[in-house]
Amino acid sequence: MPHIIFPTGVYNVKQLLIAVNKKHTDDGNSSVLNVYLKTNSIDLNEDELTTNQAETINNTRMFLYKQGRNYIELRDLDINKVITNLREEVQYLKSIYKDNPKELGNWGIMVEGTNKIVYPSSFEGITTTIKTFLAKHNNFPVGTSPLTDFLVKNKINVSADTLSVSNAIDNNKKASIAIAASENATQQRDLLLQTCITNLKGIGNYLMNLYVNNQKGIGEYGYTIDNSEMKPKIVQTSIKLKSKTTLKGVLIGSTITNIGTEDVHIYKGIATIGNPIIIHPKGQFGVVKGYSTITISNPSAISTAKISALRSGQKR
Repeated sequence: MPHIIFPTGVYNVKQLLIAVNKKHTDDGNSSVLNVYLKTNSIDLNEDELTTNQAETINNTRMFLYKQGRNYIELRDLDINKVITNLREEVQYLKSIYKDNPKELGNWGIMVEGTNKIVYPSSFEGITTTIKTFLAKHNNFPVGTSPLTDFLVKNKINVSADTLSVSNAIDNNKKASIAIAASENATQQRDLLLQTCITNLKGIGNYLMNLYVNNQKGIGEYGYTIDNSEMKPKIVQTSIKLKSKTTLKGVLIGSTITNIGTEDVHIYKGIATIGNPIIIHPKGQFGVVKGYSTITISNPSAISTAKISALRSGQKR
């Protein structure tokens, strides 16, 4: 059964609203929307202003989120090299305390069972472990720490590592602030768009009932009609490390969402040619004309990427 694919994402909502308002304005007194708009107290010009505000807030949201991700990258650059040093230092101490690995607990290192070293997975946890570990080393009189020979031989500067940890913690705080502000902006954006989306859905459904035998009339307002036999559904797709995959039947006006932890690159068509559209984790891309077939690339060599998209012709 034919049905309207209602848009998601600020850009697509705004473009549909502009199209509806233009058609309504061009038709003037003969517009079929006059009665519906008046009855439901809808002001399309006011809704356009609202979507402009939402778009401005969305631009701020994207800036803040990107800023947060940049701080995370800076954080990881600092902390990753220290973590590498820590793991090597712990293995060295483990060889010293081979008869009593539990002694590593006095250095802030968790030992499970007989001798299994376990590191915290969270940023807060690993930085606490590193700080405790370095503090233990620094508590020894100069030159008497069991780590001294290893540090000298491997040219590891404890002071530099301490500074790197401090910088990483600072960048993590900045990232948290920026991302929290981005999430707040997302809520503001969605709150502004809510009424506009409700109005567009109401107008669309009204037009579907009006133009029962003339879907072209609905299309003149900018709405996308799906006539496929199978109802579109949201499909999740995983992209392996350093790999790519092609999706067909992505619905125009819908949204592709990055539900993974890595950036994904979106290319128009079946090849990775030209400059890609980059979607950050939790980010979205509003599907416009020309992108019903896309190729998604995962540039990461560490994690599998994952996206969700509304696609037609998918078996339920």
